[in-house]
Amino acid sequence: MPTKVKIGAMMPSSGILAFPGQACVRGINLGVKFAKEKYGLDVEVVHADTQSKPENGRIAAENLIRQGCTVLIGAWDSGATISALQAAEAARVPMVVHIASATQVTSQGFTQVFRYYPTSLTIVRQSLIDFKALLPTLKDAPTSAAILHLNNTMGQSTAASIKQAWAEVDVPLKITEYIPYDEKAKDLSVEVAKAKASGADALVPITRVNDAIMITRECVKQGWDPKMIYSANSNGVVDKAYYDALGKYADGAIQSAIWYNPKAPDTENILKKFAADYPNEWLDGNAACAFEAVQIVGDAVSRAGASESTPIHAALKASDMKPILMATGNIKFDASGQNINCAVSMLQAQKGMPRVVAPKAEAEALLQYPLVPFSAR
Repeated sequence: MPTKVKIGAMMPSSGILAFPGQACVRGINLGVKFAKEKYGLDVEVVHADTQSKPENGRIAAENLIRQGCTVLIGAWDSGATISALQAAEAARVPMVVHIASATQVTSQGFTQVFRYYPTSLTIVRQSLIDFKALLPTLKDAPTSAAILHLNNTMGQSTAASIKQAWAEVDVPLKITEYIPYDEKAKDLSVEVAKAKASGADALVPITRVNDAIMITRECVKQGWDPKMIYSANSNGVVDKAYYDALGKYADGAIQSAIWYNPKAPDTENILKKFAADYPNEWLDGNAACAFEAVQIVGDAVSRAGASESTPIHAALKASDMKPILMATGNIKFDASGQNINCAVSMLQAQKGMPRVVAPKAEAEALLQYPLVPFSAR
């Protein structure tokens, strides 16, 4: 008789974060199908929508726990994740954090947290090491950068991480200015004009997908053609909505991100299954991380041979699994609940899709530089 497990999944399926939230829901659903086959488990998933409101994380988690979910996955944005973890902690229900990068997720002493995703500082530091290594290979590389960033939990955390890691890694570009903006902003013309006026020849945006689209549109409108648009720990290049909205203006932007390995043994099969279920979507980093989180739970439940929270928690603590889809090392959690073997891939928007351009072992395309001027497209 296969072990039955009830998983509660919390995502921002509506509101300003709906694009990535819905992608995560697709990843969870595909992950459940795959986990049933791989681990022989009877998996039931209950979805909850945080509506893109941080305070709803706790409400969603409490509801899912009341419905009998013995393990949680969520919650995409750091604010909702921290809020949900308070409920998980009170009920002693383990929570696998598929995406959320704020340091506080694993620095506040939660005992129920198992975060697959790295902290913003880890992502940014590794991204900037890769970025620095790239610069000497470029003809007429940029010499300065403007940082345009959200002023929410994620944006402030990432901007602080960039400030720290830029100095640690010794990136040979001068930062001209840090320009924050509100996540509910409907117009970023002033901020983009400020970045352009700073004289920077590279733009480093820290965004969600909606504002990433707005920033590119403003660059086009204002006739600003930086040599490079490069992001770390952001949305934009990784989101289908970015390409749908921007068309030919999407191509060329670069992003370091947690991504799937296009050359992993199961990737082709998983992509085919995804295309069959969601013919009008694509498997992005959001969906892929959510998919992997279900495999982490499946592996733990399979080893625990039980569906209660306590044995699942113990099994998660002992995790040491090779990722099924993602481009990272073995998944293992330290005492704080942080996965210790995270890795980033460098992606570039090319021909209307994100393509892996580094590391070489996973690359599916060559990096294109400099950015083709928007006016020449």
